[in-house]
Amino acid sequence: MRNPPSPSPLCSRPVGNYGLDDWADVDDGGWPTLLVGNGASIAVSSDFGYDSLFQVAPLTVDDTDLFDALETKNFEEVLNHLRTASLVCEQLGHASQDVDDRYESIRDALIEAVHDHHVEWLDVDDEDRLDTIRDALLDFDTVFSTNYDLLIYWAMMNSGDPPGAGFGDLFWNHQNAFDSLNTERFGDKTLVYWLHGGLHLYWGPAGETRKRTNTGANLLQSFASGGRIPLFVSEGSWKQKRRAIHRSDYLEHAYRTFASTDGPLVVFGQGLGGADTHLIRAIREDPTRNIAYAIYPSSQQAVDLRQAEVSNLFPQASIEFFDSTTHPLGDPSLAVP
Repeated sequence: MRNPPSPSPLCSRPVGNYGLDDWADVDDGGWPTLLVGNGASIAVSSDFGYDSLFQVAPLTVDDTDLFDALETKNFEEVLNHLRTASLVCEQLGHASQDVDDRYESIRDALIEAVHDHHVEWLDVDDEDRLDTIRDALLDFDTVFSTNYDLLIYWAMMNSGDPPGAGFGDLFWNHQNAFDSLNTERFGDKTLVYWLHGGLHLYWGPAGETRKRTNTGANLLQSFASGGRIPLFVSEGSWKQKRRAIHRSDYLEHAYRTFASTDGPLVVFGQGLGGADTHLIRAIREDPTRNIAYAIYPSSQQAVDLRQAEVSNLFPQASIEFFDSTTHPLGDPSLAVP
């Protein structure tokens, strides 16, 4: 574990774009933990800039009526309900065609939305993009990601021989399934947690969380194939997200681990808005921690507003704000043309 940095006053070094520090000035090797959000994905492709997967998916009126009835906008929750309903119909000897048709309609809408808005593997597997992301992640002992896209997973699998060398993610039994009794950390690998799941994770037949092991373009094309419901939380209020997290043993373990991880924390690409209250509460478990918070330098007004908002969220913390474009995860060279 790296030694933590000494506390420093808020914005103690007013340099860089709009008074933001450069990451090189903040990074002293004492930041063991990273929380990374959608801003890191947007740095690679603006296609990730949509506000809601639910809003861009080609759902029918009947599809959206079911989402409304279940009071959710999370695809995995609705698909799980439909799969359970189909099994119940089968056991009772009732026709399940309507249920199965609705399942296929919503699943296909999800697949189309992801394919339309997810950058292709071939577009990022050049110009050293995945290498840059991989190396940036390996600088940390622990990474917590709220992104459900495949960029971080692709970067991890682009590491060494065998793929994934240097990383751990708790899916290390022979079935690539999460086992709550097998979570002890060994060695000095960077451990990655998917706080909101991911396209490479899915519900197993017994309700367990499993990981797909195919890499590259194949994973993007097949993430919802074979009747496997992808496990990711992409929508809703923080309470709805917290409810979805609680349903999965893996997501619950990841969240509790995040909440119990104290000490210095780097926050990159994570807005920490109202829908992220569960994350804010977890960070507050160590109220006086050191935080390095990345801000995209769009304007002086935007930077000042964001600094004030984050400072109000964590009034006892020692916060250093830095220019996101000076960090490897926000390097402008990562952007896909």
